[in-house]
Amino acid sequence: MILEATSPLIAVVFSVLVGSLLMVLVGKSPVQVFGVMFRFCLGRADSFGTILFKATPLIFSGLAVGLALRAGILNIGVEGQYLTGAILAAWVGFGVKGLPGFVHLPLAVAAGMVGGALWSLVPALLKVRRGAHEVISTIMMNYIAQHLVHYLIADVFMDKMQMPIPGLGSARVRTPLIAKTAMIPKVHGLLALLGIALPKHTYANWLLPFGVALAVATYYLVWKTPFGYEVRSVGHNPGAAEASGIRVAETRLKAFVLSGTIAGLVGLSDLLCYFGYMDVDFPKGYGFTGVAVALLGRNSAAGIVAAAFLFAFLDRGAEGIQALASVPMDVIVILQGVMILSIVVAAEVVGRYARNLQRKEAARG
Repeated sequence: MILEATSPLIAVVFSVLVGSLLMVLVGKSPVQVFGVMFRFCLGRADSFGTILFKATPLIFSGLAVGLALRAGILNIGVEGQYLTGAILAAWVGFGVKGLPGFVHLPLAVAAGMVGGALWSLVPALLKVRRGAHEVISTIMMNYIAQHLVHYLIADVFMDKMQMPIPGLGSARVRTPLIAKTAMIPKVHGLLALLGIALPKHTYANWLLPFGVALAVATYYLVWKTPFGYEVRSVGHNPGAAEASGIRVAETRLKAFVLSGTIAGLVGLSDLLCYFGYMDVDFPKGYGFTGVAVALLGRNSAAGIVAAAFLFAFLDRGAEGIQALASVPMDVIVILQGVMILSIVVAAEVVGRYARNLQRKEAARG
């Protein structure tokens, strides 16, 4: 157990060594560059707020991927699920009027969750009823979601009442503005009570503590409930689970849809706090990064939250070393890629070593 827990640390250390080698190759001192990164991320209030904001969608994405993995399902469709959830939440945000904030905001958030759940239902049914591999079906659903959302933004929901952009002579391709009653408040007031003052131009919001609370709830669901036991049994050995009376197909379906429900929350921090509308350049890639977050976090709730903050730290640090140390941002991208590969390799190597130790102990017994 202790050996398996060290594999993420091994992956991080190895990726740092590879990143240091890359910095030497581009003529930079690794000590100096990492020093700039840490000072830029930890020595500035705006960097702290940015890291909190960047970590928020990654927590939800990692939890969505991680929950599905517990049931033996690789949900690559988080990307399409959160885009579908975001467009549905945006529609509720600008299309439903006259509601107070304590009703409108939860309704918009719930719409995002419903959108993610509905988009995950198709590959889930294909998986449990037809045996279609979820990787193929979810990738296809991602493409469909991207083009469907683009069509809805550019045609059905496009805000044609906008004023032309000065100097460009054309309106932005986006939805109407979301009502203020559906916007998520920032956490600046709460952090101020703790003695942390964030600049107004940062967008850390209340979805972050909600995401941490959801991580705790996910841990409780997986490890403390009968359904969680069924999910873990199905993921570990579906044949044995079925022989013991667990309905494998039903458990996988529930886990898949629940994963999609969490995925529907991924884009809401950007949508309902930062942008206030959805356009064709809405942030993409959170779903695939969530796979890396779940792997690095060893598929545990606490590990996923920690990995989300690590990736957010690296993203913010990449901006700092590019601006202050003239190091290409691609170095950080490579660092993240090496980290993902390292965690996979380290987990396998450590796992084999642990299994060999268990065999030797059994042989002695």
